Amino acid sequence: MTVNQIVTNILCLEYRQEREDKDYGSCLWARFYFNLDRYELMIMSDCGDYAYGWVATPDTESFLELMARVGKDYLLNKLCGEPKVFDYEATKEHFYDYADDEDKKRLDEIFEEIECKYIPDCGETFIELFEQENDGWWSDVWEYPVYVYAPDQKRIVKVFKDNIQPKIKEIINAKK
Repeated sequence: MTVNQIVTNILCLEYRQEREDKDYGSCLWARFYFNLDRYELMIMSDCGDYAYGWVATPDTESFLELMARVGKDYLLNKLCGEPKVFDYEATKEHFYDYADDEDKKRLDEIFEEIECKYIPDCGETFIELFEQENDGWWSDVWEYPVYVYAPDQKRIVKVFKDNIQPKIKEIINAKK
């Protein structure tokens, strides 16, 4: 085994909310660490900690140039993977999107029965409750649950897009 000290080329941008901000308290602080040589982004914040590394392409574009152009959906996927928070209302809508008028009446009955018990907070529980009321009428129920990103995950990417990305562009322009 070997352990080596590696000198890194890291840029740290810190975000702090101010009391006057309309959404004060949603993300009080975040530090974005950009390893400029290894194309790694590490985020530590009160909205969670995130990290991802890209393939370094210094001959094509710098890491900051890459970060200046990434979109929010792309970044969410890289930092958080697939969404994992079950969204009951969106799942209901997903069913209704594929239903005709007669099917919608049956779905209304099923969802009413489910909601009389409780609103499920995970996809597996939803499928179980739906199947109890379904009696085989609707097939492939497991394909319908909708998952979304957690609010903190969305918030840190919004902080990146609204505050950090403009600063990155400013840094890039200052070097030109």
